[in-house]
Amino acid sequence: MAKQTQAAIPAHVPASLVYDFDIYADSARTGDPQAVHMDLHNKAPDFFFTPRNGGQWIATRYADVQKIMGAPDLFSSSGTYFNPSQKLIKISLPPQDLDPPDHTKYRLLLMKFLAPKMVVQLEGQIRALMTELIDSVVQKDGCEFMAAISVPLPVKTFMTLMGMDISRYREFVKWANGMLASEHWWQRLPSFWRMRRYMKSLVVAREKNPGTDPVSLLLASEVDGKKLTRSQVQDMCNLLFLGGLDTVTNAMTFITKALAEDPEKQRFLRENPDRIPAAVEEFLRRVAFANIPRRVTRDTEFNGIKLRKDDMIISSLAAASNDDRSVEHPEKIDFDRPKSPHVAFNTGPHNCAGATLARLELRIFLEEWLKRIPPFRLAPDFHAEARGGPVMALEHLELSW
Repeated sequence: MAKQTQAAIPAHVPASLVYDFDIYADSARTGDPQAVHMDLHNKAPDFFFTPRNGGQWIATRYADVQKIMGAPDLFSSSGTYFNPSQKLIKISLPPQDLDPPDHTKYRLLLMKFLAPKMVVQLEGQIRALMTELIDSVVQKDGCEFMAAISVPLPVKTFMTLMGMDISRYREFVKWANGMLASEHWWQRLPSFWRMRRYMKSLVVAREKNPGTDPVSLLLASEVDGKKLTRSQVQDMCNLLFLGGLDTVTNAMTFITKALAEDPEKQRFLRENPDRIPAAVEEFLRRVAFANIPRRVTRDTEFNGIKLRKDDMIISSLAAASNDDRSVEHPEKIDFDRPKSPHVAFNTGPHNCAGATLARLELRIFLEEWLKRIPPFRLAPDFHAEARGGPVMALEHLELSW
């Protein structure tokens, strides 16, 4: 992807804090977006301004990202964007784009079915699904991992959670691929609108015949004494699909690539499956892939730097989770770390509501995959291609065994 044109440097931005970095093109440049973002610690100021994509500040340090995410009164989730052209399309994804106290009210509704005590009930279904997916590839000598495993697992898990007709799975995968594999955000819109149209029909169906599924629970819920509207429920369902898909698919793909490149790590986890839950946290730290936007709500200072109302800030969770000031030798995947501090699921009030489900899916994946698939490696002709932007990802992953 070509770099976006440069915007003018605002008068309040000192020249010493300007660094040319395109969150889309530069993130994808080498096929290793985490390495690119870690390298910002060596090449750029900790908190810098880039003239690309309309002009935006980028935060790269763990402590700074925690400060930003912990102060929603100063750094708002509403009215954010990665590129000015995105402002032309109004897509609501509550509670992601809400600030406290409204964010908290809507997030609590999601926790009715995403709380740990609810999510744990899905373990048997997820494990059975993982077994089915492995059955489809184990007798072969390799696979394209995303198509075979890392897309269908979260899609089918989402459909099961929502009480959807699993026979429509292939439609959902098509929409998922359309949203994940397209280089430009506008190329993803057709798939998004088809998924959105389906969600609307699902909400209408649940209005007529309510059950115990999440859609029915949301339709029966109230905020400030008012029932949620059909549109609000639909928007929340859209967020659940996009968040659940992006998070698990990309985490699983990056983790599997890391294991394919390191036979010793594979061997260790095969021999010590009890270490898998902790290993998931270390993997999440090392392969964090989201970039989170915030909008400055008023003129202020951050670490002595002047910010103006409506300045845009992008927090690199990959750089922050691989910050050498918060963890020693962050470039290494070390299963013996006493702690693996990371912000892969964000932090503060907007910490990912689906994190428990994502961790469950990743744990089950590793347990079943390493138990049944022989030692695997990257296919001989595989060349990593990455995508930048809000959610950094690999375009595909070819494995051999």
